[in-house]
Amino acid sequence: MTQPPRPDPAAVLAAVAAILARVTARPQPGLTATTPLDTLDGVDSLRLLETIALAEEQFGVAVDTGGLDNVATVGDIIRLIIGGTAP
Repeated sequence: MTQPPRPDPAAVLAAVAAILARVTARPQPGLTATTPLDTLDGVDSLRLLETIALAEEQFGVAVDTGGLDNVATVGDIIRLIIGGTAP
């Protein structure tokens, strides 16, 4: 089975920013890969899972959610999506 092309990190960042704004119902301006998730208004473990699930769907990948305890920044979400595999 052929792996899909890896998404561009900038495209994933833009998508994650839009998804976070949607799932929290709050704008999340100025997000960068180094933005800590615990500084974002409305982001909790449920919203994190929802964000990852929506990003998986958007980019057509499946990620291993076993290491979510280590997801602390927006960049960690980006790395999960880029490292995802075809479902």
